[in-house]
Amino acid sequence: MAEHIHAQIISLSDNQKVVFAGLVCERLYPQYEAFCEAAKWGSPAVYERGIELLYNSGLGVFHSQEAASLLEKLAFVTPALSDFASSLTPFALDACIALEEALRFLIDKQESHILHCATAATDSVDAFAQEHQDLDPNRRDFEAAVAANTYLQAEVARQHRLTEALLSIHEFDATSIHQLRRLNGSGSIIDLARVSA
Repeated sequence: MAEHIHAQIISLSDNQKVVFAGLVCERLYPQYEAFCEAAKWGSPAVYERGIELLYNSGLGVFHSQEAASLLEKLAFVTPALSDFASSLTPFALDACIALEEALRFLIDKQESHILHCATAATDSVDAFAQEHQDLDPNRRDFEAAVAANTYLQAEVARQHRLTEALLSIHEFDATSIHQLRRLNGSGSIIDLARVSA
């Protein structure tokens, strides 16, 4: 599944890739926001500015200098797993990894950053699926059971749907980005109510 999506991502133009990254980060944002509220730590404003910067860059010129500045700010508001007891911490960290990779793409245009951004989202859902189903990693069909999880299937389908839509758009404007954001859906890609703060 992941290999097919990665092949689709690689076929996107640089501007399509950066809009895709914005869409991925926008759906990861609720995880970071929920962590910030629970831990009374972090900066949703920095994360939101990162998403805005990705969409703005998709409209034309990549804002690499602001991306570099935001990367420094993001480093200060990315939670370390060892510093917080909250169950939300790993999901917030996944969100920050996705945004960090996306911002790095704005600086050097290495497509591996966009692949890592997409993977951070599927990894996050993968971890949630394992917890939500209380799966024993030693069971013989462990990988198949995770892959069959409805949340993971929904995330893979969403990324596929987005890359398909992006391939048909060669120049972005405010309207096309708005339409993509509607296609992207809203809310968290995991059930945050099932993750205790």
